[in-house]
Amino acid sequence: MTSSDLNKMLVTKLPFLAGKYNDEVSWQEGDDTGSHVIYGDVLTPYLRDCMTDDKEKEVQTVFDFLEELLGLEDTYAEEVVWFSVLESLAYLFEEKGHFTSLLGEKCKRALNEVR
Repeated sequence: MTSSDLNKMLVTKLPFLAGKYNDEVSWQEGDDTGSHVIYGDVLTPYLRDCMTDDKEKEVQTVFDFLEELLGLEDTYAEEVVWFSVLESLAYLFEEKGHFTSLLGEKCKRALNEVR
């Protein structure tokens, strides 16, 4: 999977992030901007804010998307989820442990690996 493909999946599956996504890619390489940058600078802060504010429905939506990405069994997509999202938020799962129960099996395994 290419960065462009993975980035387009983000805004297709989570269209409410399109504005932040467009702001990020507008000064970089457009849709070809590296997915580690996009997921780390667009998705992760959104998810962090939702977890901090205990927005369970929004968190579940993102977790479902991450589970879907891991289900693709694509090495690049897995690396982006593991290192640009889950690893960045591992500390928050310690503080907000109840969110762990919302993770799918693939995300739970990935989170355990990055801890």
